[in-house]
Amino acid sequence: MDEVFAGIICGYGLALVATPAVAIALFRARTNSPLLERLMPQGSSHVAVSVIIHFQLFLGLTAIGMLLGLALTGMEDSSPAAGFGSPNRAFTAFIVAMVAIAIVPLAVFAKRLRLPLLGGGLLFAGIFGWLMPWLASWGPSEG
Repeated sequence: MDEVFAGIICGYGLALVATPAVAIALFRARTNSPLLERLMPQGSSHVAVSVIIHFQLFLGLTAIGMLLGLALTGMEDSSPAAGFGSPNRAFTAFIVAMVAIAIVPLAVFAKRLRLPLLGGGLLFAGIFGWLMPWLASWGPSEG
């Protein structure tokens, strides 16, 4: 159960960090996108849009954190060996591989979004792949 709580904490922390970045990126992209201009017209409240973005990121990332916490629970039972600076080498490698499979093809073809994609992928891999196993190992065990 510690792993699931660690996933929730990491998901919420990532939502807190990502909200301003996503809001700023959307407001900047509004000038080039007719869809974003209709969704967020000039004069719309930045705070209101940021609250909506945070709510969506909070729901999505905490759900991802819970699922990854369940995966970490399963990997703790099967291969708990430490490595890569993490208490669970297999889980960290799984997260890094998952992020690479999702981000690298997008970063290759979307040259304008390359740096934000790679930065976001690195942040996701660091928080969920490295920090989450440490948080789970610091929790009280049910032994």
